[in-house]
Amino acid sequence: MSISALIVGTAFLGIFALASLSLNNTAIIASEILEENSDEPEIRLINASEVGGVIHLNMTNTGDETVSFNQTWFSIDGASPIRASDYHTQSTILFPGETQHIQLNGTGITSPSRIFVASMGGQSGVSFS
Repeated sequence: MSISALIVGTAFLGIFALASLSLNNTAIIASEILEENSDEPEIRLINASEVGGVIHLNMTNTGDETVSFNQTWFSIDGASPIRASDYHTQSTILFPGETQHIQLNGTGITSPSRIFVASMGGQSGVSFS
């Protein structure tokens, strides 16, 4: 009886080892795929101005990733970041190669000197003109 238990136990250990190896290889492949697709967008503020409390920006996407305004944050003069989609409602996405004129209405900020944008790891800043 002990020999049959030893054979069964060894078979289960072999099955467990193969399953562990397969799981490990799958995890490595998934990690490599995530690393390949984790590109940060390349966004750039071209210029910024403020007229009557409305902030005007020209922003371009020089990368290969789309940029969602729902995941884009502006910080004006180092103040708390504001979500772009809360103030800019004309479009929701900045496509690769696209440049958009963006208006931030109702921020309550007048006479700003500098603005910074960050989105999904990409970032840029510019002084107001």
